[in-house]
Amino acid sequence: MQNTPISETVSVHFTQEMLAFMRAGQGQQAVAETLADAGIPASLLAQPEARITRRQYVALYKAIAAQLDDEMLGLWSRPIRSGTLKYLMLSLLDTPTIMVALNRFVRFWNLLLDDYRLHMGRKDGVIRLSLIARAPGAKVNPLGHGLMMKLVHGVASWLLGREIAVHKVAFCFARPRYVQDYVFLFPGGVSFDAADTTICLDEKDCASAFKREKHQLWGFLKRAPEDWTFAAVNRTSLAAKTRMFLEPRIIDPVTIQELADALHVSVRSLTRKFADEGTAFQRVKDELRRDIAVHKLTHSNVSVATLALDLGFSNSAVFCRAFKQWTGSSPTDYRKGARDIE
Repeated sequence: MQNTPISETVSVHFTQEMLAFMRAGQGQQAVAETLADAGIPASLLAQPEARITRRQYVALYKAIAAQLDDEMLGLWSRPIRSGTLKYLMLSLLDTPTIMVALNRFVRFWNLLLDDYRLHMGRKDGVIRLSLIARAPGAKVNPLGHGLMMKLVHGVASWLLGREIAVHKVAFCFARPRYVQDYVFLFPGGVSFDAADTTICLDEKDCASAFKREKHQLWGFLKRAPEDWTFAAVNRTSLAAKTRMFLEPRIIDPVTIQELADALHVSVRSLTRKFADEGTAFQRVKDELRRDIAVHKLTHSNVSVATLALDLGFSNSAVFCRAFKQWTGSSPTDYRKGARDIE
């Protein structure tokens, strides 16, 4: 196996959150049709441990946004109509620095949001952008808050032409069951139960000048939300480092001791750091095998039996049972569903 990056999957919980407004307003039939358009088997929604691919996530996001005419999927108090991101981005192109662009970003969104307002502050070399409730008791939608933080970072990074450093991201809601997805999606440290949802960016990066032309914007908009959701992810976490270590050795029975030796730390220290990130060594290994399996089933014609051996399973039956636990589908059904959207 080549040591090439594998596109990570994300929890089906994100799918549930993305579909919530549509389900409430348009019913289950509209949900079923939208899932089919995105190539996501409806059965996955009943599987708490199921995963969807990056491509499925993007396809579903676009399908819901088009169906609702809402670029934020009904997650805020009023619809964010189609074209909003385009005009936001056009308004940022002529700003001289990222700092000025972010200030304009804040003012733009504060014209649209009723339940929250964005606030930008600066202290000790850090630029903080926070979502602050306009009134006590404002509804907290975890996906909406997460998307806004991703949009802040994704837009600023695209304008600058490189990833802007993130010191930390804090969310005002409780630590979710699928916390590892947040660790993956957000560079920098991630915490929960904060007073306000906040992203902290490096001030030096924000003070940088940039130059982007209008013709460069069209590709960014066409790919949305992919660039601002997935272009910048956390590659510095222990889970990410473990995945990089394991990927070329995935067929081998690698132990946590071998990982500890490679990282020059003790097993005890590793175990504690895994727990801090909400995961464990074996879980990271299983998640890597799951993501390689999803990637191969989607992008190659490798047989299920060969894939099982490539991933270190004793036989295809054991692999098929594990894959169904991971995704809610058999490898064969998953491959068919994923390719139906090609």
